Amino acid sequence: MKLIAISAIWCPACLIMSKRVKEALLQYPDWTFEKLDLDMDEEEALKWKPGKTLPVFIVLDQSGNEVRRVIGELSKDRLLKDVFHG
Repeated sequence: MKLIAISAIWCPACLIMSKRVKEALLQYPDWTFEKLDLDMDEEEALKWKPGKTLPVFIVLDQSGNEVRRVIGELSKDRLLKDVFHG
């Protein structure tokens, strides 16, 4: 599985979630991770149509198909449940 996180440096929720995602990924070493900054990686980030609320977490299967999308700040437990266990 692959997790794409779309965030921005000016987004407080994104900064909070960055730490939570890093911690969660330690439990899932087989997952790959890509972080896109909406300002610095705008062209690539907009390909995923993130909408107006950040952060956006997109989970892809082995074929690169989107299997789920979670938006906004989440507790650590909710992050594990909604993003990693879907």
